[in-house]
Amino acid sequence: MQRSSVVFYSSDSSNIYYNSWLQLSGNLCRESPSDAFAFLYPKVNLRDSTVSVSRNQFMSSTVSPTMLLIPQSSRDLTNGAIVAACNTVNDEEEAYYSIPSVYNATILTCSGPCALATSCFPAYTSTASSDGCACTCAEGGHGDACLPVAVPEPPSTDGADLCVRDVRVDVEVSAGVGTSVACYVGVTFLADVVVDVGSMSGSVRNVTLANCTFVRGASLYVVGWRSDLSAGERVDVLISGLESRSGGGVVVANRFPPGSRVTVVDSVLIAEKRVAYRGDHGLGDASACLVVQNVNLTGSVLTIARTQVAAVFRDAVGVLFVGGVALSSRGALYVDGLSVQTALGLCVSVEGGVAASGGSVVAFVDSDFLLCEHAVSVRGAVSVSGSAVALVRSDFLSTEDYAVAFYLTVSLDGGSMLLAKGNVHDGVSREMLYAAGAVAAAGSTLSFVRNRALLPRMLSLSLSLAAGAHLRVACNDAGGRVLSTAEEYAAAGFGDAGSIDVVGCDACDRDTHCYAPGTAAASMRNGVCVCLCGSAAYGEACVPVGAPALPPAVGTASSVFVREGVTVRSVFVLPAGASEVTLRHVVLDGVSPVLYVPWMARDGVRIVVQNVSLQNGAVLYVMGGGALRGAGAAGSDESGPVELSVCDVEALNGALVLTGTFPAGSVLTVTDSLLVAARSTPLVYLPGSQSSPYAPVLVLPGLRLVRSITGYIQHYPRNHNN
Repeated sequence: MQRSSVVFYSSDSSNIYYNSWLQLSGNLCRESPSDAFAFLYPKVNLRDSTVSVSRNQFMSSTVSPTMLLIPQSSRDLTNGAIVAACNTVNDEEEAYYSIPSVYNATILTCSGPCALATSCFPAYTSTASSDGCACTCAEGGHGDACLPVAVPEPPSTDGADLCVRDVRVDVEVSAGVGTSVACYVGVTFLADVVVDVGSMSGSVRNVTLANCTFVRGASLYVVGWRSDLSAGERVDVLISGLESRSGGGVVVANRFPPGSRVTVVDSVLIAEKRVAYRGDHGLGDASACLVVQNVNLTGSVLTIARTQVAAVFRDAVGVLFVGGVALSSRGALYVDGLSVQTALGLCVSVEGGVAASGGSVVAFVDSDFLLCEHAVSVRGAVSVSGSAVALVRSDFLSTEDYAVAFYLTVSLDGGSMLLAKGNVHDGVSREMLYAAGAVAAAGSTLSFVRNRALLPRMLSLSLSLAAGAHLRVACNDAGGRVLSTAEEYAAAGFGDAGSIDVVGCDACDRDTHCYAPGTAAASMRNGVCVCLCGSAAYGEACVPVGAPALPPAVGTASSVFVREGVTVRSVFVLPAGASEVTLRHVVLDGVSPVLYVPWMARDGVRIVVQNVSLQNGAVLYVMGGGALRGAGAAGSDESGPVELSVCDVEALNGALVLTGTFPAGSVLTVTDSLLVAARSTPLVYLPGSQSSPYAPVLVLPGLRLVRSITGYIQHYPRNHNN
C-alpha cells in the first residue's frame, strides 16, 4: 500500500457487538498514509468485542504517522477493548495513536508479552502462548487464529504459471509484496513498477520481467535490502527483453544476499531527454538510462549483457553507478555485450569508488562505447584486493576524452590483476587509459595485451610497483606500430622501461594472459593464447567468479525505421539491428542524429535520405566502423554491404557527414542536393572540427570504402563563405 490518505476507513460510527473481533494486522505501507492507517470516524461502539491493530509496518516515512485515529468518544462501551501491539515505522516503534481515553486502549511493544487479542479471536480462544502468540482454540474455533469458520487451504501453486501476461497496466505497481514470485511477461507498463525484494517472502525470491515495454516515462525499480540481510535468503532477478524509449529507465539499488543474481539482458534503454526518477529513492538530479545505486555485491552477481543503451541529451549518462560499487566474497559485476551511445556524455560513470576483495570480479567484455566523453569513468578511489578487474575486447569509438578514466588512486594487492586485452580506441585527443592519482600495485599484476590505439601514447598514469608486482605487456599497437621493446612501451606511457616485462606476440605467457591464481597452464591454440583453469576458476582468463549463464539470444527480425513528414527537434536513436532506415520529407531542426552502421543489421543495410531539410545547425552523421578494426573486419563476411542513397537534401546552415569504414560491396550516393552554409556549423562529433576556419557542408573525414563504389554528387554545394 502506498500514497494513501487512509488505508482502513469507516465513514460512519462503527458498531462492533457481541463477541466480534476487528483485526488489522501484518500490513505493509511503503509510504505512510497522510492521515492515518485506520480511521474509525467519528467513533466506534463496542459491546463484548475487541479491535486489534498489530504488527503493521510503515516504510519511507519522514514523520511519526498515526496508526489508529478515533476522533470522538463513545458512550456505548460495554466490556469492549482496543489493543495495539508492535506497529513499527522503519523498523522502529514510533507509531502514534489518537484514541480518546474513554476507550482505555492497551498499547504494547514488540518485546512485551503476547496479548491474546492481537493474534486470536477472543471468543473462540482458550489460551495464547506468551512467547509466540500461538492460539489454543476453544470449542468452535478453527485455524491458527481460532476463527468461527474454517478457512479453506489455498490451492497448490506447484507447477502453476504465476506470471501476469500480455496486458497494459496504467497504475503504479508494487510487485511481489508478501510472495516469493513476481513475474510479468509481455506487459506494457504506463506507470512505475517497484520491486522491493525485501518485502517479498520465501528463502528464494524470483523476479522476472520478460519482453515488457515501459512507456510514458515509466521506470522500473528493483530494490534490495537497505540494512543487514537475513541469513539463508537469496534473490534471482531476470530482466530480459525490456524496452524503454519514452524517458523512463531502470534502477537497481542496495544489497543482495550471497548467491543472488541480478541480470539485465537483451534490453533496449533509450532516452532522448533527461530521465526523471522518483524522489523517494534519493537519486537527486541523477539521470541515466540505467542507474545502479549503492549496490553491495557480497557473494552475489550483477550482470548487464547484450543490451543497447542510448542517452542523447546534453550532459547525458548512459549507465550510472551512484555511491560506487562494493564487491566481496566472490561478488561480481559483469558487463558483457553492452552497446552505449551518448552525445559526448559519460557512457558508464561510477560516482564513487570501486572496492573489490575476496576473489571478486569486475569485467567489461565485448562492449561498444560510441560518442562518449569517457567510455568508463570512476570518480572515487579503486581498491582491488585478491580480485580481478578486466577490460576485454571493447571498442571505444570517437571518445572526446580518455576512454577509461580513474580520477583518484588505483591500488592492487594480494594477488590481484588488472587485465586490459583486445581493446580498441580510435580517439585522437587523449590516451586510452588515464589515472589522475597514483596506480600502486603490490604482489599483483597489470597486464596489457593486444590493445590498439590511434595515438602513439596509450596510457597516461603514474605507476608504482612494490615487491612482487609486475607490469606485463604483449603485442600492443599504438599509433600504427606494434610495440616490441620496453623503451617503446615507456614512450607510449607505460612508465619506466626497467619495470616493464615485454612478451612477444607469438608467446603464450600464463602470467600475462591469465589470472595466475586460478590458472593451471596456458597454451597456444590456433594462434590464440588459451588459459587452462584450475579448480574454482572460470572463463577465458580463469577469474574467481564465472559469468552467469544467460538465456539464449532471441533472433529478432531485422527492423525498419521510418521518419516521414515530420519536423524533428530532439535526437532520435535507431534500434539495434535495423536493416532499413528511411528519412523522407523530414526537417531536422538543430539536431544531430547519428546513423551508426555497425549496430545495424549484420547482413546488410539500406539507408534512404530523401527530401530532407537540415536547418539551424542540424547535422546528419552516417558512421561506418572504426578504422582500427581494419578493412578485414569491416568487409568480412559478418558485415553485409551498405546502400546509402541521399537525394533532394537541402542544408541551410547544416551539414552531412559520412565517416568511418564501410563493408565490401557498399554503395554511397549523394545526388540532387543543395548544401548551403552562410556560417560555420559545429561538428561536435568530429574531433578538431571546432577550430576549423571553414564552413563545410559535406564532410568526409576518414571515409574508407572497402571494395565499394565511390559515391558521387550532383548539384554541387554552394558555400556562401567561398
